[in-house]
Amino acid sequence: MRVTERLKQVKIYVEQPRSTFPCGPMGQSLQPEASGERSGGRKPAETAGEGSELERGLCVIVDSFYRYAEGPPGAKALDQVAFQNLLSNELSHQLTNTEVEAAVMRTFEKLDANKDQKISFDEYWQLIAWICQVIRRRDYNE
Repeated sequence: MRVTERLKQVKIYVEQPRSTFPCGPMGQSLQPEASGERSGGRKPAETAGEGSELERGLCVIVDSFYRYAEGPPGAKALDQVAFQNLLSNELSHQLTNTEVEAAVMRTFEKLDANKDQKISFDEYWQLIAWICQVIRRRDYNE
């Protein structure tokens, strides 16, 4: 099944309300510091082996984005080349046609909500949500 066909199967609600949890992953505060940086941030290596399987998985999802993203701290994003590399290297078992540039570009364009030719973390998260929906339907018959 092609990437775009898989993505069409999944409904995504772009304007979902933001959660307001008092603590972030591994007990980190989600409230910005005066400098604009998040407090309590730790590198993935510092959290390796900590927490549940789900918590570690969430850290891997976030880390995957930042390994491919480029730009200044706080404004990192995936350009088209970085996006294709991420899909090819990290998601080739979940998505088909990750090596086909046209298929990747169609996916990129669908995710790039603000049309700035970059995929922000929030836009990347929509891809993760789509993939999770496909897995749920495939593996749990929902």
